[in-house]
Amino acid sequence: MNISTTKKELQEAFSKLSKTTQIKSQNPLVNYTYISASAAGVSLHSTDLEVGVKTSITASVNREGEGLFPTSEINDIINVIEEGRVDIEVSGPHINIKSEKGVSFDMSTVPFQDYPEVPENKHENLYCIDTKVLKDIIDSLMYAVNNEPTKPALNGGCFNFKEDSIDFVATDGHRLVKISKQNTTSLTGSFIIPKKFLSIIHSFLDGQSETNLVFSGDHVFTNNNKDMFYSKIIDEKYPNYNAVIPEENPLRLTANKTEMLNNIKAASLATNKNTNQISLNISEGKVFFKSVNQPESKTVFAPLKSAEYSGEEISIGFNAIYLKEAVSKYPNEEINFTFKDSSSATLFLPSVKDQNTTILLMPVRINE
Repeated sequence: MNISTTKKELQEAFSKLSKTTQIKSQNPLVNYTYISASAAGVSLHSTDLEVGVKTSITASVNREGEGLFPTSEINDIINVIEEGRVDIEVSGPHINIKSEKGVSFDMSTVPFQDYPEVPENKHENLYCIDTKVLKDIIDSLMYAVNNEPTKPALNGGCFNFKEDSIDFVATDGHRLVKISKQNTTSLTGSFIIPKKFLSIIHSFLDGQSETNLVFSGDHVFTNNNKDMFYSKIIDEKYPNYNAVIPEENPLRLTANKTEMLNNIKAASLATNKNTNQISLNISEGKVFFKSVNQPESKTVFAPLKSAEYSGEEISIGFNAIYLKEAVSKYPNEEINFTFKDSSSATLFLPSVKDQNTTILLMPVRINE
């Protein structure tokens, strides 16, 4: 195989392809990118066996063929060579990359015959959504997706298509985000999409007004111009998230988002770094955050001047990191915060056009 292309083409391609690279894997092929050059053009495919990217580049094909590139090494080479034409030749177990100014790189490769194929897309179930809306949904879910491998069902965002509505949900057991929208399709079923895939498509879906998500077999697919992204769907049963959402939280607090976020950050300065615990102390006419770190003799008192509350006196403990993320992602400047008592789930209830959003946060026991 022999092709001629440009540094820019390769940079754009490998910025996507390198997202699937895994340094540690039982299958060393996942650290390679498959390349195919033919009369139809030049395509590249990279996968970690869960998530995959296939893209194409503009190139002159001097000799057709196929091969494997070591992804991270090629990426490093692309970053250091100068702008301009790049000639690439794969001959047997060797790769040669030569820049326009004559800088040449030689390296070994491995046989391509066992490289995983792109899974078949049968176009069975199609969901079309405004790209900006999808990116906003992904952005709202990401921080609440579980990162612990012991709970695989929670390691992605749940797209739950019901007869009349769609729930987009993420939870790690400590916090939960649920976004509900009208289902205008005939698609039904629950699909858990891995966090890694959500992150990839959030980065690379710009430039198109609508995004098609195709659920086919045990995979989900989407396209953006010359790029195709796919992922295995997590084969687990998502927990009953509605069961943990309180039907009624009678107490309500309203406050300014910017002030609340600044005061959370202030209170975080004195937290014990093992617990990251702060308390929200609420009474009629007086609302403040407080953190106490006894071993270091630190205390922070941060009043919320914008807060409005009418009800009984109560103190609720929170993980400051979780609370800061929930407030940061709140889409309105006025925050509506509802609760029942110091040990029950608290809810943030933002107002967003054409959707119902619920942000749930579990409290922690206050230790001062």
